[in-house]
Amino acid sequence: MKRKHITKALSLMIALALIISTYVAVPVSAASKGAWAPNTAYSVNDTVTYNGGTYTCIQAHTSLEGWEPVNVPALWSNGGGGTTPPPVTPPPVTPPPASNGVTFYEHINYGGKAVTLGTGDYTLSQLNSHGIGNDWMSSLQLPSGWTVEVYEHDHFGGIRWTFNSSSSWVGNDINDKMSSVKIYSGSPSTSVTKPSEVPSHIWTYAMNADNKYGKGGDFALLLCAVIKKESSFGAGLAGSPSAGDGLMQVEPNTRNSYLYKFSTTFGRAYNHSSEQDQVYMGAMILDEKISVFGGIYNGLLHYNGGDYWYPGATDSYGRPILANLYADSVYGTYKSYGGKN
Repeated sequence: MKRKHITKALSLMIALALIISTYVAVPVSAASKGAWAPNTAYSVNDTVTYNGGTYTCIQAHTSLEGWEPVNVPALWSNGGGGTTPPPVTPPPVTPPPASNGVTFYEHINYGGKAVTLGTGDYTLSQLNSHGIGNDWMSSLQLPSGWTVEVYEHDHFGGIRWTFNSSSSWVGNDINDKMSSVKIYSGSPSTSVTKPSEVPSHIWTYAMNADNKYGKGGDFALLLCAVIKKESSFGAGLAGSPSAGDGLMQVEPNTRNSYLYKFSTTFGRAYNHSSEQDQVYMGAMILDEKISVFGGIYNGLLHYNGGDYWYPGATDSYGRPILANLYADSVYGTYKSYGGKN
C-alpha cells in the first residue's frame, strides 16, 4: 500500500513538470558574434555590432553584401536581446513577373515602397510626381526584353547604368543614386552617325567623352556642336582671344576650379595641351550644367554665360553677355546633327 502511494506521488510530480515546461518559456541566451560581416551564418538571438549599434538576429540566415543590419529590419532588430522573438517572414527574393512596366523598389530584395512606370523618359520632377523620391531605388523588376537606363543626376546627367533584367540588389555603386531614368520596351537605339562636317579625330574625342558618361552617342553630337562654335573644330584657335584651352575654349579660371573634379573623375591630372583632355574637361563641365540647370538648352546658357547668367546680364565692362545667342547657335547645330533631346 505504501509503495502504491509513492508511485502515485511520483506520477503527479512528472505531470506537474510537464505542465510547467509547456507554459513557462525559458530564456535563450544570445550569442555575441562581434562585428557584423558578410558571408557569415547567423542564428536567431545572435547579436552583432554595426556602426556603433547592437543588433539581434530575428531570422536565421547567411549574410550577404548589402544585408547590413540597418538595411534589413526583417533579419535584425535594433538592440541586444535575450528572448526568442516571434517568427518573421523573410523578404521575398524572387518577384512576381512584371508585365505592364518597370517596378522600382525602395529596399533590396524588392522590399519597401514599390512604384511601377511604363516606357518613357522621367526627370526627377516626373519621378517625384509618381511617388519616387530622389536617390532611394535599391532594387528593380522589369519584364523580359525591356531596358532601363538609370542616371546619377537629374535630366539624364552624370553616370548611366543600364539594366536588362531584374535585380534584387543594384549594388553599392548604384544604390540610392537614381535621379532620372529612361525606360524602353526593347533595346534603345544608341547608334549615331558622325556628322559629315566633323573631322574624324574630333569625333573620336567626342565619342570617348560620350562613352565615359554613357550617353549612347547623343552627347557626342552636342560636344561636336560646341566645338564647332568654340573653335571651328580647331581651325579658329590661332585667332582665339580668350586664352581658353583648345577645342572647347574652357577659360583658365574655370579650368582651374575644375582640376580636382577632373582628377577624381578621370583618375589623373588634367593635361591642357591634350586635345582629348580639352574635350573631357568641357564635357565634364557641360554635363554638370545640364544637370544643375535642367536640360541641354539651359545647360548651354550657363556653360557660356556662367552660373549666374540671366537675360540682360552684362560683364564687368557693361557689355551684354549674349549667352542666349550662343545657346541658340549650338543647340541648332546639335539638332541638325540629329540630336534627340
